[in-house]
Amino acid sequence: MIYGYARVSTVEQSLEYDALKQQVKRLEDAGADVVLVDIESGRSNKRKEFNKLLKMVERGKIREIIVTRIDRLGRSDIDVIRTIQLFNDSGIILRILDAPIDVSSSFGRFSASQMAALADFESRLLSERTRHGMAYFRSQGKVQSACFGYRLNEEHKIIPHEKNFPIARKVIELLLEDYSFGAVSKYLFEEHGINYSVSGIRHWLENPTLLGHTRYFTDMEQKRNPKNPRPPQIIKNTHEAIATEFEIARIKRNAKSRPRFTGKKEKEYPLKGLLKCADCKGGMFRIISRYKSGETHWIRCNKHARNPHLCHNKKNSRLNVLTKQVIKAITDEAEKIIEQSELADSPVESSELIDLKQQLEGLKALNSSNPAIIAAMQDIENQIEAEVMRSQYADKIDADRLKLAWSYSQPAFWESLDNDDLRQAFKSFVEAVFVDSTGNVSSISFDE
Repeated sequence: MIYGYARVSTVEQSLEYDALKQQVKRLEDAGADVVLVDIESGRSNKRKEFNKLLKMVERGKIREIIVTRIDRLGRSDIDVIRTIQLFNDSGIILRILDAPIDVSSSFGRFSASQMAALADFESRLLSERTRHGMAYFRSQGKVQSACFGYRLNEEHKIIPHEKNFPIARKVIELLLEDYSFGAVSKYLFEEHGINYSVSGIRHWLENPTLLGHTRYFTDMEQKRNPKNPRPPQIIKNTHEAIATEFEIARIKRNAKSRPRFTGKKEKEYPLKGLLKCADCKGGMFRIISRYKSGETHWIRCNKHARNPHLCHNKKNSRLNVLTKQVIKAITDEAEKIIEQSELADSPVESSELIDLKQQLEGLKALNSSNPAIIAAMQDIENQIEAEVMRSQYADKIDADRLKLAWSYSQPAFWESLDNDDLRQAFKSFVEAVFVDSTGNVSSISFDE
């Protein structure tokens, strides 16, 4: 049986000028009984139909194979030569429509090796041009797509979307009001016809674009391509932000401490979800002792309760004592923040900024017209601009956080709060409270 093999690298190539259909038509006209098709790079080992073809060759089920060009068999000269050798050893006739040579002869194998080497060179040259083009594309602050709330302008740079940007900001406000991700997803669909899943909203919150930064590559892309890892690259302050880092951190903390539905609803208390064991860093739970005179609330380590070998912190801590200690620590921290804001001096150039400026001066001293050096200079200038903007705001305390600090530094403020308000206050300022084996607060991780 005569088989034909056709291949294009991408779906776009198959659609452009009907490249794939043209190959299939030529192979059928040349006498192919069956045509196998792959839409995959010639360097890939995951070409399903090509691997199927090789297995049939090894089983002796094929008499002749037809391709339009030799580079359809692959883009690596070594792989192509090995494939041709397999065909020769199996007695298969290989017919190349654009190069009618006899690959079973010495001259034919030599000609085929030259064509394969040329195809390999062309492929590598194309990859280099693509890499240089994408590097220049990134150095200009351009991107290929924008997340919800933004769009791309004519220069492929991120700008706020006229319609979706206010909606995206509304989503942030709802999440700050402790709406669940499911409730926000329902709001988007019912009010605006936007279908956004719960997991989609979670991933959206992880995108630095919301903070006004431009990101190239992701952690997932780095994991998927271990042979050519490209760590995430973030250029800060490139466009208008939807939310601040303080707001995103607060939303994540609220989501983490939000109780899951278990059929039994536990009564809320101010420090719920914030208490951690100082020994094992695990969570803690509440125990209520009821007497005729009233109730006493205790806090205990989860791991020790399950198995004493997992954690040695066996102390039951009084919840009211911990609450008072946390309030005292927050008051002290708030006073420090206020003092720092009053003593804040003009920003000093960071070591990163000084290093970038020195690199730029070194490249300028070369006085070269090499496009690669010019692109590198442009990239460093963009990094300098981003670093300058970052350093201008690095030492400034977020306005919302400073406003909270003014309130939290006043003892009278805490006396006016009920349990619900107290819980919201703790969540807005504290990330975790660590309780040691003496039953006291050993340290507090404040939200930055």
